[in-house]
Order: sequence, then C-alpha cells, then structure tokens
Amino acid sequence: MALRCTLDFELQSRKLTTKAFAAQIGISEASIAKLRQNRFSMIDATNFEKICVALELTPGDLLQIEADT
Repeated sequence: MALRCTLDFELQSRKLTTKAFAAQIGISEASIAKLRQNRFSMIDATNFEKICVALELTPGDLLQIEADT
C-alpha cells in the first residue's frame, strides 16, 4: 500500500502555483513540491496543519491510501 497526497489536485483546481501557495502559508517551495509529487517520507505536523487550514480541508481530504498494483 502507498500513501498518496492529493495536494497537486487541490492546488491545480484552485489555480495556485507551488511558489504562490508556499509564500501564502510560509512554507518552503521544496516542501510543497515534495507533497505535490508524492516524494515525501515524513510530513511535518505544523506544515501540514498550515496546508489544511489554508485550503479548508481535513488531513483525510489530502491523504489517501492506495493499494499496490
């Protein structure tokens, strides 16, 4: 099973760039990019909370578990 982050979809649907969103919430562009590309091994709780609050989402809206194929 794999943990997937839907941040890319959420930002695209809101027409937000990584740079603009990172500046808006005060997180590095690299951290946002890793989540968008599902290249993360850990998620900082404070940063994740900032993302959820800014997008008005819950953690369950952003993280999904996918079965391996």
